[in-house]
Amino acid sequence: MELWKQCANWLIQCRVLPPNHRVTWPSAQVCELAQALRDGVLLCQLLNNLMPHAVNLREINLRPQMSQNIRTFLSTCCDKFGLRKNELFEVFDLFDVRDFGKVIETLSILSWTQIAQSKGIMPFPTEDSVADNDIYGDLSDQIDDTVEEDDDLYDCVENEEAEGDEIYEDLMRSEPVVMPQKMTELDKRNCCLQEIRQTEEKYTDTLESIYQHFMKPLQRFLKPEDMENIFINIEDLVKVHRFFLDDLKNVLSFSNAQNLYQVFIKYKERFLLYGRYCSQVEAASRCLDQVAGASMDVRMKLEVRAMVLCHPSHSQSIL
Repeated sequence: MELWKQCANWLIQCRVLPPNHRVTWPSAQVCELAQALRDGVLLCQLLNNLMPHAVNLREINLRPQMSQNIRTFLSTCCDKFGLRKNELFEVFDLFDVRDFGKVIETLSILSWTQIAQSKGIMPFPTEDSVADNDIYGDLSDQIDDTVEEDDDLYDCVENEEAEGDEIYEDLMRSEPVVMPQKMTELDKRNCCLQEIRQTEEKYTDTLESIYQHFMKPLQRFLKPEDMENIFINIEDLVKVHRFFLDDLKNVLSFSNAQNLYQVFIKYKERFLLYGRYCSQVEAASRCLDQVAGASMDVRMKLEVRAMVLCHPSHSQSIL
């Protein structure tokens, strides 16, 4: 059996790839395995499956700057699994699919570590492998050519490192208010008011996205107590911010917006909802890690929802 196919089987046994993943199909090609691993997310999850909490999943970037995920994987292999530097592939061997053969070799070494074997999973290779070095030569071209046609979970990978490190940062990113060099006091005030409105619009949209793309769909798959622990009072916060934004826009529609302060006073008591949210958010993150770590099905659904959120134009094909 070709070495990359043995690697794919090992990843399935490690519960990183689902048993029916396309790499198991008779027509499967190595580029499909490379595409699945290329953003580094599954590699970090692999380490957590072999050693719980080896990687903090909250630090993994579902909207890359993918190279950071790969660096996290490589450093953890050294620090916690005992791999030597010369046993590791280079970041761009995977990021640019420059030498996927070296990636397979590193994963093979990882499979033979004591930690990995303690899980009762057979390492690879355990048999004579078919020579397959020649299939890695034009792999980057194959991925570039097929990425738009593929509908796998990780096909919408982007190479633009300036896009931001995390989904949250991407959601909350807003265009800065451009301030001319010479401004009157009124101009400065108007720019501040504009920024208040834009910030609240973006924040409310973020809450709406969490509610629509994560909370509502996951109600079908998570236990009620897990929903409560993970999402806390997000639904209540969404409702408050909807009304707050409406009142804010209404006041700002007047040229001087002199009564803006009254909106904040009006919602002062309602914003006390954040007391509960802030006191439980760390526990919510831990609960999310535990739920995702315990169920590959839930983890994959979370990744699908994240992909829909990051790439709305592809949402129909993903879902």
